Amino acid sequence: MRVAVVVAAVAAIAALLGAVLTPTLVVRYPEVRAPQPVAGIKVKYRVDGVTRIFKLQSELVLGPGTLDAEIDPINGTITGDLWLPPSYGYFIAFGFVPNTARADLTPVGKVTGTIKDGQIKAHVDVDIKLSEVAVDRQPLDVGQTCQTVEPASIDLEGEFDLNLMPMKGAPYTIPPFGGCQGRERLDALMTGLISGPGNTIDITLTALPSTP
Repeated sequence: MRVAVVVAAVAAIAALLGAVLTPTLVVRYPEVRAPQPVAGIKVKYRVDGVTRIFKLQSELVLGPGTLDAEIDPINGTITGDLWLPPSYGYFIAFGFVPNTARADLTPVGKVTGTIKDGQIKAHVDVDIKLSEVAVDRQPLDVGQTCQTVEPASIDLEGEFDLNLMPMKGAPYTIPPFGGCQGRERLDALMTGLISGPGNTIDITLTALPSTP
């Protein structure tokens, strides 16, 4: 009887020690982290171009301006801030009257676009403001707020190249003008001379050297 009790006690102790001494296997999995956003490629472009005003059958040189662009190669997008200096145009009104004017094309919001299959498509809205108007070299007072009543909507596309991108625009419409108030109201005159569809635009983006 005593032998049986001793054997049972030894077995119990052995079982206890086995439970205590048996190593526990801990499986550690690598930490899963959220993907980090990829920074876009920032490029500063020189902007040169020309737009042809259909009603006036006259061209307006644009630039040189700048586009501070950010290109996302993963999602295929481009955004940027466009700046254009004033443009000075010469045109003939009514077929025989020479005119000159200053035109300011001011972007409304950012340039946005997509890059796909080696092609870039971009969009920009611009207000067009007129000033320093002269008819047959005589100043014509159009006031300080003579501009389109809404932005002109311009779409451009071309072959994507990070360094040099000639882009051709789809025909666009120049909206009516408002606020052309000097000695008299000239909204209708400016709208009749300039506003309407069928205007064209070509732009070339040239990458500028990056600064340290």
